[in-house]
Amino acid sequence: MSPTPTPTPADAPTGPDHDQIQIAQVLHRLARAMDTRDWDLLATCFIPEAVGDFATGQAVGLDRMLVDYKAFLPPLDTTQHLVTNIETVIDGDTAEATAYFLAQHVRANTEGGDQFLIGGRYEDRLTRTTEGWRIARRRVTGTWTQGNPKVVGSTLDRRENG
Repeated sequence: MSPTPTPTPADAPTGPDHDQIQIAQVLHRLARAMDTRDWDLLATCFIPEAVGDFATGQAVGLDRMLVDYKAFLPPLDTTQHLVTNIETVIDGDTAEATAYFLAQHVRANTEGGDQFLIGGRYEDRLTRTTEGWRIARRRVTGTWTQGNPKVVGSTLDRRENG
C-alpha cells in the first residue's frame, strides 16, 4: 500500500516556492501511482471533474479517467514514468504546469520487441483545493517514440473498445 499524501491544512505555508514544490509533488505522485497501479493514490492527483486529453481521446471526470488508466496500464508487465523540467505559472488558486516525460512500457513476449518508450510533454491545469493542489485538466502530447508500438497497441484497443 502506498503512503497517502498528507492533506494541506488551511494554515500551511503558502507562496510561489511552496506552491511549485506542491505542484511538482502532484506530478511525481501521479507518475508513481501509474507505475504501481495504485488507483487510490492516482485519484488524489485529480479533482472529481478533471478532464484528460490522451492519445486515445478525451476522458471527462475522474471516474472515466480511472476506467481508462485501469484499461491501459494493467496489461503491461511494468511501466516507468519519469517527469522532468517542470515549469509552473501560478495565478492565485490556479496554475499551469508543463513538464517533460519519458514513459517506458514493457510487455514480455510481444512480437517485435518487449519495450516501447515515449517521450513528450504533460500540460496540466491545476487548482488549489482544501487538500492541496490537484490536476483539473491534463493534456498528454507524445513527441517521439522508440521501440515496438505493439507493446501498447492492445492496451489502446482495450480503452477504445471498453
